[in-house]
Amino acid sequence: MSDDSFFSNDDVTRYLCAAARTDEKFSDKVVSALLGNDLHAVAPSVGFSLSPVLRHCLDAQSQRFRRDWLLLGLLLLAFVLSPLWLILALVLLLPLGGWLSATAQFGRIRDVVLALASIAVLLLVTAQLVSVLDTTESSAAPPSWPVGMPWLSVLAILAAYGVVVADEMKTRQILVRTLSRAGFDASDAPALPASRAWAADRLNDVERSSGGNTTIYHGFSPFVGYGPVVSHWSFALPTRRKEDRSSSNGSDLVPLDVLALINFVRRRLDTLGADPDQLSGLTVTDRVFLRGDALTRYPKVLPERDRMPTQELSESDVERIAADPSGPARHHLCVRVPSWGAEVVATTFLHFSTEGKLLHVRCDQAVLGPLRKPYHDVDRLTETFSADQMGQVLAGAATGLVGTLARAPVSIVRELLSRRWERERARARALAAQDLGYDYGARGCVRELAMDTEYHDYFQTTDAAKHLKLVERHALSAVLDFLDEHDVDTTEFRNRQMTILNQGVIQTGGISSIGNQAVGAGANATQSSVAATGTQPDAGRPN
Repeated sequence: MSDDSFFSNDDVTRYLCAAARTDEKFSDKVVSALLGNDLHAVAPSVGFSLSPVLRHCLDAQSQRFRRDWLLLGLLLLAFVLSPLWLILALVLLLPLGGWLSATAQFGRIRDVVLALASIAVLLLVTAQLVSVLDTTESSAAPPSWPVGMPWLSVLAILAAYGVVVADEMKTRQILVRTLSRAGFDASDAPALPASRAWAADRLNDVERSSGGNTTIYHGFSPFVGYGPVVSHWSFALPTRRKEDRSSSNGSDLVPLDVLALINFVRRRLDTLGADPDQLSGLTVTDRVFLRGDALTRYPKVLPERDRMPTQELSESDVERIAADPSGPARHHLCVRVPSWGAEVVATTFLHFSTEGKLLHVRCDQAVLGPLRKPYHDVDRLTETFSADQMGQVLAGAATGLVGTLARAPVSIVRELLSRRWERERARARALAAQDLGYDYGARGCVRELAMDTEYHDYFQTTDAAKHLKLVERHALSAVLDFLDEHDVDTTEFRNRQMTILNQGVIQTGGISSIGNQAVGAGANATQSSVAATGTQPDAGRPN
């Protein structure tokens, strides 16, 4: 069994929605990758639904935009009335915020309130002390404008803190009511904010394309969306008849139909997913990979240069590419096995082709690791608001206050610039119309952006390795049976099979170590090591 009943089918989607609410950098990267240019393709959504995640990102940005306007207003007011004291208060808050975080690390509300009161008293005493010294040394009764009134700067900081606390409370309310395991409904995502009405068409395109059968990728590695590649192997062998092994003129070679081989392997692997006693949850799909700057040769993928490319090809088009893999477009059988509520997804990509009467088989294996640990904190929130949880909210708002104030102007400027989308859209279309090598490839993947650098449980690594090995063994067995049915001598293939099945895959934390052992005539071995951070290996990159 791939999944346990402990997990929900929507857990990954729900955690990503929680990330959109609680991680500003994550939501900004998601919106930038998916809405920054509406000509770019969309990476496949593996184990989650993309639409609700993007909608929560947009709604969270809209909420933060309103918060940042309030904070900017308070900052400007304090700067006009008392600029030096505002700067002094912010400088004092930097070390004091760190002290508060250390004092209230367990969220005990008594410690948090005591720390906050200490900070407020220290700011006020410092302000009063400097004011007394200034009055003693100067004959002028009122302070000069740069010094201003210290009380106003302190009040402005306290008001800003109140705004941040209110925003944290609103976010918590959304998490508890709509993103808890009991209350989550992927179809009940927030509506598009009024300020982002310009993105409605792009949002529809993203929702439609994320589940297509074609990956249009940017850069070198085609397997965007499936995690880092942890292992790969390939071999080519002549398809000699069993009866005659001595002939060297090629007359003893059996011509193979690559489409028949693909269909045979697909049917064999489909039976694994249909059998609950074997690999329940396994899915086998046909997928075409095409580099984003090579679409000119494929008018069915790019019918119009000023529109997003099509990511859903017909069955006949997919078969045509599978039968003749001579250009940038390549067909693979994509075999996915999810585990741990689809937080860990082991994917095997199988590519088959024939050159003359030689059979070529290539396998690439990728693993999506678990989501970052903080994104799971939504499961610890309760409708009953305890004192400890209140302490955590107060402490979190205080420790992040200075950073939030500093980011507020930048956030507002970025939001205002994003509304120039129509102008940027026209510019991108003009560029794509003139540049035949324009890259339409997907920029970034939501699932990989949220992936942790380390596994959370030892058995997550063993399950991923197990599923890769099981799929590998069954795929090789299916190829062997197909060759036997077509009266092909399988002696060399069996040697290659032993080489592949003896390959070791060791997952340690965020590192995948792959060691290959070559045995048999003509066999070769490769060795690679990649960090499970969403990056792809450079094995095979031309110098």
